[in-house]
Amino acid sequence: MSAAVLLLALLAQGQVQAPARAVVSSPDPVGRYLDDLVKAGVVPSENATLDGLRAALISAEQDLVTGNVQTATTRLFALVESSTFERFKNDPEYQNAELTLGRALVQGGAYAAAERYLDRLLGRGPKQPFFGAAYRALVDVALETHDEATVLAHLDARSDVATLPKDSGNERAYLAGKVMYASGQFAAAAQQFTEVDRQSRFFASSLYFRGLIDARTRHFASARRNLCEIVEQSDNDHFTFFVDGRYWAIKDLAFLALGRVAHEQGRYDDAYYFYFRVPEDSERLPDALFEAAWSMFQKGEYEAARAFIEQFDRSFPDSPLRPDVLLLHAMLDLKSCRFDKVRATLDAFENTYAPIEIEVARLIAEPERRRALYRRLLGRQEIGRGRDSIVELLKLDSRFYRTFAYLTALDREAGLVPQEIAVWDELTAARSGNRASTAAGAQATEAAQLLTDAQALAAESRSEPDLHDQAAELLAAAHRAARPVSQEGPFAEEAERLQALSQQTRQLRARLVDATSAIAEGALIDLHKRLKGLLRQARLTHIDAVIGKKKRLEIEIANLAEGRYPTEMLGRLETEGLIGDDEEYWPYEGEYWADEYENYR
Repeated sequence: MSAAVLLLALLAQGQVQAPARAVVSSPDPVGRYLDDLVKAGVVPSENATLDGLRAALISAEQDLVTGNVQTATTRLFALVESSTFERFKNDPEYQNAELTLGRALVQGGAYAAAERYLDRLLGRGPKQPFFGAAYRALVDVALETHDEATVLAHLDARSDVATLPKDSGNERAYLAGKVMYASGQFAAAAQQFTEVDRQSRFFASSLYFRGLIDARTRHFASARRNLCEIVEQSDNDHFTFFVDGRYWAIKDLAFLALGRVAHEQGRYDDAYYFYFRVPEDSERLPDALFEAAWSMFQKGEYEAARAFIEQFDRSFPDSPLRPDVLLLHAMLDLKSCRFDKVRATLDAFENTYAPIEIEVARLIAEPERRRALYRRLLGRQEIGRGRDSIVELLKLDSRFYRTFAYLTALDREAGLVPQEIAVWDELTAARSGNRASTAAGAQATEAAQLLTDAQALAAESRSEPDLHDQAAELLAAAHRAARPVSQEGPFAEEAERLQALSQQTRQLRARLVDATSAIAEGALIDLHKRLKGLLRQARLTHIDAVIGKKKRLEIEIANLAEGRYPTEMLGRLETEGLIGDDEEYWPYEGEYWADEYENYR
């Protein structure tokens, strides 16, 4: 049995433990597990030399680069926690292994476990070679978990702000700026963002937040300068600022922000220019197309606005902005005096979105009903996949999808618990030389049949949250009956702890469902406000269309009374005036032949 398979449960345990920011002083059990496995002869011992450490670290880094996070984490646990390499803990190779393990745990979502190893590097002081990289990794944890305030306090407790290296100081300034921005302290946040220099990976992000702060305080000229510095790099500068994968998303946001600032100032041509510069492969293109159409509508360039929303309809038919675009269609038709088309469009709008608005209002008013909807959608794995009319219109941020990904990963890891219990039982049997006791439970025919039925029931009940919880409890009991945990042996304690972990995963799953529901609740309230406002605007536009058509009919009647005919009637009346009572006019419906064409001309 390979070490990677044996330590899958350990990785799962690191992922499901509740986050704890305090530094853990007790020894990690992974090292003891590894030593026991080596003594049992299940895991081969590594080459206990510095060259062996380097070779194992290279293999782990290759696994991490190729996306095999679990295997990389297992290899790195074997390097960092095993007593084999403990004598090299002051060497750069060992510290590099600690850093790589921390990064691997972050990539796998085990943030609390990652902090343990990153804190080791911070504890060695800012002059050590991997201090800056560990500081960066913890800042990434803060941004990934949206728990900036807690991580900032943790970092300040682990290191002296006055002695931080330049790069770490930039990291802290950006993180502190985000904390203050979130709490509404805009002046203090702007000061922190100003301290981030050009060599920081967060310089473009700091400029963006400075632009947002200026726009909030209506200092539009300063906001434009900060945002333009992101999107307009000088060609004659040898160095502008640090650019990484974040830059392109920030650049798209800067174009949108510049367009909104110009729109707020009534400079619609400038807004059109900035919206037009959002690239076609950007996630922000739907917003740019809609807002550009709205700017052109505000300016009175109706054909340009129509071209933008027609492009939107072709490219993004399932966008959450669909009701806004449909209403803009009606408003453009109203400006073109197409009153019948306006009324038809608004009737379709009312029939489509009024029932959704009523259902959303009911969900907001009834928390139990709302919670059941979230859990049912999560159980069926339909969130964000466009299978529900309400979900399609929700504007969900990245936290929602990240939490849903954690939920999916937890379900996958929880499914491995029975196999991991069997592994510990096999290890107990290998150490004690008694395999019959471990096989007795697995040979229980009735228990095995119950396990099969419980698995089928759990799979079929995912769309019903309450029934699925009961099925999960039954499945856990069936697993215990089919393979009872060994009560004796060197690894009995580990098997029992893993059995208890199965219950903890179910409790954590319930908390993740609640967290996902809480995140979606804000989006649901925003959707209700948006739909309510759009429906109100649609009804007002419908009234304008009726009044407009009435006014046009009054004008036509007045013109007819005075002998003036509408333009569309002139051609038809002229033709009818040339035809006698005994004559009939047949319009040409064929084609001209080549020999007739000359005569026709």
